[in-house]
Amino acid sequence: MNNFKRIISVLLAAVMIFTVSVVPAFASDDKELLGWEDLTENEYPFVFVHGMGGWGAYEEHAPMPYWGGMSFDGLKMSTSDTNIVKILNSYGVETYEASVGPFSSAWDRACELYAQLTGTVVDYGEAHSKAHNHDRYGYSYEGKALMGDAWDLETPINIMGHSFGGPTVRLFASLMYYGDADEIAASGDSASPLFKGGHDVIHSVSTFSSPNDGTPIADFLVDLKLIALIAFAGNLLGSLFGDEVMMWHLRFGHFGLTAKENEDKAKFSISNIVNFYNSNDNCGYDMTINGAKELNEKIKVSPNTYYYAYTAIATEENLVGMQKLQTPSLFSFSSFVLAAYEGKTIDGVEMTKEWAISDGIVPFASAKCPMKDQADAKDYEDALAAGEEIEPGRWYMMEPLQDFQHASYMGTIGWPTSVEDFYTNFINTVNSR
Repeated sequence: MNNFKRIISVLLAAVMIFTVSVVPAFASDDKELLGWEDLTENEYPFVFVHGMGGWGAYEEHAPMPYWGGMSFDGLKMSTSDTNIVKILNSYGVETYEASVGPFSSAWDRACELYAQLTGTVVDYGEAHSKAHNHDRYGYSYEGKALMGDAWDLETPINIMGHSFGGPTVRLFASLMYYGDADEIAASGDSASPLFKGGHDVIHSVSTFSSPNDGTPIADFLVDLKLIALIAFAGNLLGSLFGDEVMMWHLRFGHFGLTAKENEDKAKFSISNIVNFYNSNDNCGYDMTINGAKELNEKIKVSPNTYYYAYTAIATEENLVGMQKLQTPSLFSFSSFVLAAYEGKTIDGVEMTKEWAISDGIVPFASAKCPMKDQADAKDYEDALAAGEEIEPGRWYMMEPLQDFQHASYMGTIGWPTSVEDFYTNFINTVNSR
């Protein structure tokens, strides 16, 4: 059985490698290239949060790192030499990578992130778990805190999320500062400290090509009932293997789809599959236009936190005026789907040209800061040019990365120069204030 799991993992990795192998390198234009040795002194830890279908430090059997997935010479499995998290640590930048539910909702992922940082049992909240008909408590990270020692809720941290990791860290930062009134009303003193709020400890929040206002790709896939397929496959594999399925821990135990804590395997259950699908408590729904709108109603900008939105543009107009991917890849179809929505309206949001322009998966319009926060947002380069002080409590939109596809942030292309340059600039930007 273990051999079968490893074979599947290698096949999945091969698909990932093929996807990113045709993604172009980050074009640095005339800007000075930096190296790892140019990193500024690090003050607060960095916590990286992966996107949908991703993995992190708790996935011991992942065939390659999420952050830095290939070696210098192309199609070859990565070693620690190309692991961005390990490289940053080797240069004194205290860096960690979370392993939240690959297909779970932003809420569930935020709760798992909190448990991993604090070395506690996952508490999804009494109100939330009842509303979505799943267990309140999940897996235990006692004695397995992400940063080694349990986070004291006093030391500031920097959190960044790639893709769906963006909504995850945005929600996490909001809960840490403001808490959640429904959870306090439901549980009182027994509510998780995450839901009580009052923790002014998030120094910065950064999103990398994140669907902050959703993506029509999610609407397209939800209409195709992909979430039902994920639930079915997760439960089937969970009944065969437990919670560790191939290269992931699916972390579906609270829904009964995979093994719960101290269980060997889950039971195959049509009712659990249907419940998961109908609950809308999953990444697919959260990334739809309406799901993102509902999620954004729960998320507030913390007044003492710095916010940075990184975007990427990998499309250009073709002869008939539609957006197409500049460099063909497995994202070519999804970029075509996004372009096809231009001029249409989804759940009250008009799909303008900025929604057709994309990195292949996430529209440029959505990767910018959330629409609800754009009135106070500023262009980062413009603010610097005007001599303005970069302020907490508002979003700064970074200069779009040109000809840079959705998976490029994973550090798999143009190594070491282009990705090295991007991450050193990112770390230095955050550490500069």
